Amino acid sequence: MVRSLEQSVSSVSFDEQNNLVAGGWDGQIRKWNQDGDLLWSETLPDRITEIIFHLDQIIVTSGLHIVNLDSSTGQINWQHPLEGSADSVIVENDEVYVTSSVYDIEHNDFLESAIWKFSLEGEQKWVIKMNERPWFIMAHNSRVIVGLGRPMSGWGEILSEGKIINHQLETTSPIMCGTMTKNEVLVGHADGTISNLKSTENKFEQSVETLQASEKIRIVSLEGGSLTATDKSNKILWTQEGMPISTQAIGFQSSEIITHWSTRWSGIEGQLEVRDLINGNLIANSQIAQTRTIFSNDSRVVIGSEDGKIHVWEKEMFSRRNQSNDSQQAEISSKRDALKEKLRSLRNK
Repeated sequence: MVRSLEQSVSSVSFDEQNNLVAGGWDGQIRKWNQDGDLLWSETLPDRITEIIFHLDQIIVTSGLHIVNLDSSTGQINWQHPLEGSADSVIVENDEVYVTSSVYDIEHNDFLESAIWKFSLEGEQKWVIKMNERPWFIMAHNSRVIVGLGRPMSGWGEILSEGKIINHQLETTSPIMCGTMTKNEVLVGHADGTISNLKSTENKFEQSVETLQASEKIRIVSLEGGSLTATDKSNKILWTQEGMPISTQAIGFQSSEIITHWSTRWSGIEGQLEVRDLINGNLIANSQIAQTRTIFSNDSRVVIGSEDGKIHVWEKEMFSRRNQSNDSQQAEISSKRDALKEKLRSLRNK
């Protein structure tokens, strides 16, 4: 299905019931049920960068604010301004952790960042100020983890009482992105290194821009447009070059194929590519407006684009249409072969 936010889409996500929530660059946030019916719409202070769900609440970062909404009605339960832009948010042990950063246009750099802790009721517990920007925050095995930029670099473990323990890695290059599987956390660095929380796993020639991983495969997009899949032993399974990657995600399994979704943008035109995660073979592709956000689960993939459109693909329907296209292509190929055989017969007479 396709829905509209009526402004550029900045964040999308599904809850456990496959209800869709999308936020825009001008603060619009809307919720649709799994059938695509609009449930509610609300306007928040500014661009919505991240959306998470917890119990009956939706917690988002919106401009300078952390905002808590009622999931059923969209009503704002509470909101707090932070010092700088509100970037990423998670909930761990029923407590809200959010990062913020202050960007200086003259210096073209981040001057100060912070990590905040709130209760689910909106009470501020503490704030940690730092010079490094946390490029992501995540919870893994009951630990709250941030990936840090310069000057400290490495990764930080946030303790519940408001302290941060810094862990250095083999490279001092800033961490730019991170992802996790059930068993481990992986981070991508500006110098092309892929690390786990203890040691280096891989090294590429260009900066790591996005990183996705399953239990057996890592997918990395590099500055310049390279999309590369490796196994856990760092053997390259496949590489696809092209226009710069905007977004990427490991999607649902269609028939026997686990899908991988990515969007590219040349500055003029965009391209959506769906590939076989294991071998990189192209399953489907189409033109698409510039995109900056993607989210997937076991049954759906959603992509939000600059033209305000929200595209949702459902597993079963995608599989049926893909099989139908394969059948049509097989029929066309069969007719083409029959025509070639007739032409050969005529030439031999």
